[in-house]
Amino acid sequence: MSITSPIPVLRAADGTQLRLDGDALLLHRKTEELRIPLAAIARLHIEGRSLAVGLTAAAGAVPVVHRVEDVSEAAAKLFAEAVDALLPEPRDGTDGSALVTVRAITESPREKDRRRRRILTAVIAFVCLVLAVAVGLHGEWSLVPAIVLVGPVGGFLTVVGADLARLEYLAWQLPRHGVTVEAGQAGETRILGGAFRVFVYTDLHGVHRSVYDRSRSATLQVAYRPDRPDIVTVCTSRAARVRGAGAALAVLFFGLLVTAATVTVAVGAFLGWYPEY
Repeated sequence: MSITSPIPVLRAADGTQLRLDGDALLLHRKTEELRIPLAAIARLHIEGRSLAVGLTAAAGAVPVVHRVEDVSEAAAKLFAEAVDALLPEPRDGTDGSALVTVRAITESPREKDRRRRRILTAVIAFVCLVLAVAVGLHGEWSLVPAIVLVGPVGGFLTVVGADLARLEYLAWQLPRHGVTVEAGQAGETRILGGAFRVFVYTDLHGVHRSVYDRSRSATLQVAYRPDRPDIVTVCTSRAARVRGAGAALAVLFFGLLVTAATVTVAVGAFLGWYPEY
């Protein structure tokens, strides 16, 4: 039977987390994760609902301090007491910041696409609702259900198709003009109920970045933009890229077709194309 650690995990209101991981502290922020070895820590200091992790510093240098704001005061006290008891003897003249490793956390393309689609879908639904009300007030209430039900579908498919087309463009462009590296498997995660494997690659600046894929391979080849290492694609075969491009264009074309039909119905209502019975 496994026994969980009694040392609490500090969680801030902005999503920042600080926890003990073996012989180091893991400071997880939205855009990065810092691994701070206990040997690099001089002391932990509590300031109300804030916990400061002060690092050791060379003589005469200003020590680096990492803070976690807006946490439980009781949990911060327990955390500081427990970690202080684990700290090794301080080493004078040691630059603790040099021992800290930083891993950049980037939102995966799939997550970005889903967030963008949710926002655009909400906007499209609102526009269709306003358009339907305008058509109804113009006297064509019989057309309102078609606009309300069909319009958002066309808009959503157009957004999805455009996003898929953009990703397929990156799949063709980045392997030819970007930087191709190996990415190693580093665990699993679930995105909206789907199982994905996490692959980590290192960019030109030495920053570790993550990409998500369903592949069961131990490594993958990925390509990223030199000026934007967070824009990345998994290298696939030409046949897979052709299939992906065809599917993206089909979804985009159908979405545009449905959207055009909805707009045509609305315009026809304002121009009096439909006879009254």
